[in-house]
Amino acid sequence: MRFSVPLALAAVLFASTTSFAVAAPPTSLDVTAKSVDFFSDRFIVTADGDVSVRLSDGTVIRGQTFTMDLKLNRYLVAGDVHLDGPTVHEVGAAFAGYPDLDRSYFLPASGSPSRVTYFGLDWAHPDPKREQPGDAYYFPDLTGERAYIKADGARIVPRTNILFDMARVYTAGVYVPSPRYVVTFSANSHYFENAFAGARGDVGVPFNGSAHSLTALHLRNDAINGTYLAFDQHFVWDQDWVVLGVDPLTQEQRQYNLIGYKRWSPKFESRLFTQVSAAQAGIINAATNAAGFAQLQLSAGLKGSNLTLTQDNYYQYLLGLPYGLTDLNTARSDFDPRWKEHPTDGSLAFTGGQTPLTHGANPLYLRPRFGVGYAHDVWGEGGFDNEQPGPPTLWYRYAGGSVYTPPIRLGAALSLTGSYDRQRTWYSLPHQLDNGDLRFTLAGARERQHLRYYLAYEVKTIDDYWGAQQLAAYNPAANVVTTAFGTYSGQAAFRGLATSRGYTSSLVYTPTQFFEFAITGSRFYDTPAPVPGLYGQPPWQVTGDLRVRLSRQVLLDLTRQYYFNFANERWTPQFGIQFSP
Repeated sequence: MRFSVPLALAAVLFASTTSFAVAAPPTSLDVTAKSVDFFSDRFIVTADGDVSVRLSDGTVIRGQTFTMDLKLNRYLVAGDVHLDGPTVHEVGAAFAGYPDLDRSYFLPASGSPSRVTYFGLDWAHPDPKREQPGDAYYFPDLTGERAYIKADGARIVPRTNILFDMARVYTAGVYVPSPRYVVTFSANSHYFENAFAGARGDVGVPFNGSAHSLTALHLRNDAINGTYLAFDQHFVWDQDWVVLGVDPLTQEQRQYNLIGYKRWSPKFESRLFTQVSAAQAGIINAATNAAGFAQLQLSAGLKGSNLTLTQDNYYQYLLGLPYGLTDLNTARSDFDPRWKEHPTDGSLAFTGGQTPLTHGANPLYLRPRFGVGYAHDVWGEGGFDNEQPGPPTLWYRYAGGSVYTPPIRLGAALSLTGSYDRQRTWYSLPHQLDNGDLRFTLAGARERQHLRYYLAYEVKTIDDYWGAQQLAAYNPAANVVTTAFGTYSGQAAFRGLATSRGYTSSLVYTPTQFFEFAITGSRFYDTPAPVPGLYGQPPWQVTGDLRVRLSRQVLLDLTRQYYFNFANERWTPQFGIQFSP
């Protein structure tokens, strides 16, 4: 008898969980009909003719027409409705499901007017006395609307996505066929995490999905690989996610990227990034060369601050001995000895919260940061001129912070912000590095003219100190150098200290939500002065950026730069072209 109380509690718990499972709303709806349409502007799915809706518990609802509002998360079957399941066989005029309310409303075909309410998937206990909302059987008006997708069937996962079978997707004025197509409308942004490198154009075709996954094939274009196919697979939960990307899928040089994120608690999270770069003639062929990289990052939230631990691992050659060598010490001109090494680096970084230094109408804030780290086998056989060979492990620590102001109002449409960032890094060698960044920005807007603008002045400094070894680290160079673009003097003055001063101004014109044009001009004064064809950035730069939304799914972004004849370059040879959602 001593187990009677625990057993009783267990029985109650089991009964309660079982009851909850029965009463739970459907997790999916499989819809088939003569025609299934999706109206993307309204996020509404309709079906007509011999409609069949199979719920996740196996219950089937048949009728003549069906509609579901994906945002409101409610559906309706009407016209000669048959409700059939293990515990229910009913005939009626209409059936309305409200998953968020965990209720379904039914108009049975009986002699006297009546309405029945079901709770979740519990069909054995209908409630004929429950009051129903007045619009429970409301059909939306889609007059004049064009269906974005036409299909033979659809699987709807409420609040998440729709998988269409034998879909025809409206694109550029015609319906383009696709065996399967998925529309994801979940509020969880992790379905759209990116595992690809940048590209000028990317058209994704999601062809499989579930309550926790999304699979897509992408048609992409970039300046290096041209036009190619890529693939990504997403797994998504409430807080956690994993995404795998293969990019390009149809080129010999290929990258496999895997990114995973886990939130262990509201103030502790982890992120893993792994990458394999491979030379692979075919999709299923063995690679002839491969290298890898992995990064693990742990972040903990403290009171108004953050602590982050990062570990990087580099795998120079994953396929064993390169070039068919049997001895890594064999001398060979095309063998890089660094492949014998396993470089690693790591850091522990603290970022403080916003701390007010002054109070009043225009306060001044400080955000400090500190950190320690190491790098192992990164230099390998190399190193600086004054450190040969480089040390196997380099340790460092740093301290810095940002001092800044919130926007200071100078008028109805003008504001001023200022910031100064400074960091010093000390290395285990007799070596330290100072970085500074001072910036003032004047910004404003003219709403009636749809204009936004700003003018910024910025000074960046980099000071690389080696103490008594300064001249060994920076050997005096010839004072005059000659490149294909001319002869330049003053090179012997550089001793590891660099300064860049610059003005940047931008004007943005946005007359509608479908069109935006921005022009940005910059003037830089750098020390040492840039040498065309050798180092440095163009002193004068102008960038034009045009964004036009071609459709609900396609945004065109065109950019081009002008360098005022720096290194004999005026306009950049090509436009930057990018298509995105």
